[in-house]
Amino acid sequence: MNKQSVKLARRAYFSIGRHLNHPDWDEAKNLATFRHLARPHGHDCMIFAFYEGEPGENDGMIANLSDIKPLLAEAIAPLDGAMLDCDLDEFRAARPTVENIVEFLWTRLPKQQSNGRLIKLALELSSRLRVEKTPDFMRLTRCYEFAAAHRLCSPQLDDAQNMALYGKCSNPAGHGHNYGLEVTIEGTPDAQTGFLIAPWTLDSIVEEEIFERFDHRHLNEDCPEFETLIPTSENFARVIFDVLRARLEHEGHRLARVGLHETQKNFFEVEA
Repeated sequence: MNKQSVKLARRAYFSIGRHLNHPDWDEAKNLATFRHLARPHGHDCMIFAFYEGEPGENDGMIANLSDIKPLLAEAIAPLDGAMLDCDLDEFRAARPTVENIVEFLWTRLPKQQSNGRLIKLALELSSRLRVEKTPDFMRLTRCYEFAAAHRLCSPQLDDAQNMALYGKCSNPAGHGHNYGLEVTIEGTPDAQTGFLIAPWTLDSIVEEEIFERFDHRHLNEDCPEFETLIPTSENFARVIFDVLRARLEHEGHRLARVGLHETQKNFFEVEA
């Protein structure tokens, strides 16, 4: 058998309270900067810890999950049930953003456990927001939904040939999807706010660049991007990536990835 590394993940849950305020700013600036997050609020959180290594010859494990479980419990213990910016010194100096919470947990977990090394932490505060930390980068992913219609047809083919190639997806009247969109930003959290990007800033960019272009549109008929481009989800994901990358780079952010769910079964991804 080839000796290939294997990844394992252990999941844990905890609850936090927080409000995002910079102690050197007045209330008006804090509200303008952090919006609704400047008010006290709570979250149920889910954390994944990923270790990678070669299974041991004697026990067949990267690391014993019975050993990882208490380590993860110990790491999250100061957070669970706490009002972070009131109860923990670390979050008086740094805002308790998702990014800074991940950074806090990263420092508290062993980087090596048996044959496994810690390669990633992924923290979710909701179904729409995930932050991942590795030794090399931090990424924030935000999720969206929108609807659009399209028809798959090649101009080089007649109707019968298009039907043979694309099946019912080549229905002349078109068909629609409720698309799921994942947008991933990579970078370093801002020292003052703790954000990689403010969530409402990313929401606004997606609204202006993606929803206004494509939401409740027929891609073939309404969108210039597909005048000469077949609107497969492969091509759609690439168009979305290019549109978002141009806008985000203009505003000083790095787009790392776009994921597009066409259906519950079909997923397409473009990475930088």
